[in-house]
Amino acid sequence: MDHEFSRQRFVTGAMAASCAAPQPDAVLGQVASRARRTLDIHVHLLGIGDNGSSCRLVQGASEGSRFEYLSGRLRLRDRATTIDEGYVLALAEQIEKSGLDKAVVLAQDAVYDDGGQADWGKTPFYVPNDYLFDVVARYPRWMIPCISINPQRADAIPELERCAAKGAKILKIHPPIQGVDLADAKKYAPFFRRCADLQVIVMVHTGHEHTAPIFDIELANPKKLVVALEQGCTVIACHCGTGWQTDHPDMLPDFLEMVRQHKNLWGDTSVLGSAGRVRDFQRLLADHEASERLLHGSDFPFPASPLAFADILGAKQAALLQTIENSLEQDLALKVALKIGRTSAERAYRLICGEEGQP
Repeated sequence: MDHEFSRQRFVTGAMAASCAAPQPDAVLGQVASRARRTLDIHVHLLGIGDNGSSCRLVQGASEGSRFEYLSGRLRLRDRATTIDEGYVLALAEQIEKSGLDKAVVLAQDAVYDDGGQADWGKTPFYVPNDYLFDVVARYPRWMIPCISINPQRADAIPELERCAAKGAKILKIHPPIQGVDLADAKKYAPFFRRCADLQVIVMVHTGHEHTAPIFDIELANPKKLVVALEQGCTVIACHCGTGWQTDHPDMLPDFLEMVRQHKNLWGDTSVLGSAGRVRDFQRLLADHEASERLLHGSDFPFPASPLAFADILGAKQAALLQTIENSLEQDLALKVALKIGRTSAERAYRLICGEEGQP
């Protein structure tokens, strides 16, 4: 999408400055030290491609009840003439009013065939890296880009290098949706070695998936991360291998085991505030060593469900949290009530931006 050198320089400069901009001090009504800022590490950029973004969302999803609920909840059609622009405006407003200092915003790569070419028929949703850069450049004070590169693509390493040159410090892979087995060292060790060389943090979906069709749930096992870890990558296991109580297999024990074996492995708390993951969230928090590696994430636009935690927090507090309108604020407030939110949000900021706010 970058057609002019001057535009490329603008985007690159915005990315490099994204961690350094001054931020508000209030989080959930409490004054926070400027040295202890907060970050949500897992916020999705979405679109249907109606504003030239090149985003894709399969027709069934874009016309389904869940999409309509989210569209209405975020007032996408009221904000702009296109869904994609409405979502960007809603996302920016959510972050700015959440009390968080920053959010890491995620792209989503496609499914690729054996020849390394995009297979659009098997791709449930797609958010290109260049569109991500364009959006984040509009809001560098609040947003940090997380590119998405499926290492199956023929140009995976050149795309990694291109995006790193534009300031990307984090990338996301979703193995069960993208159909990639990250345990294949022969295929993917060079890619992860290059990530380590460039100091690009690798985020990987682990655990069960309920919002999009998958190839094989075993692709989401935290044990698949060994190749990336052994190449020297800092790896974040999104969702920590969790699932619903009815999901099989149980992958959370694998994450807990991996944490003890790899000091460069972290987990994020995205989607753990939902009703289906109450049990696994409690199991995770009960493990002291694992809880020390948790990074705050919401999984926006998918909302938290404070009422599902009423047995733990008490009905009154859960009901109060449920009334918070801002989704990002609500998710963090729930996790603060569970005694992990503020700590993990500060930890996430330090990991991504450093102690002084520099990437």
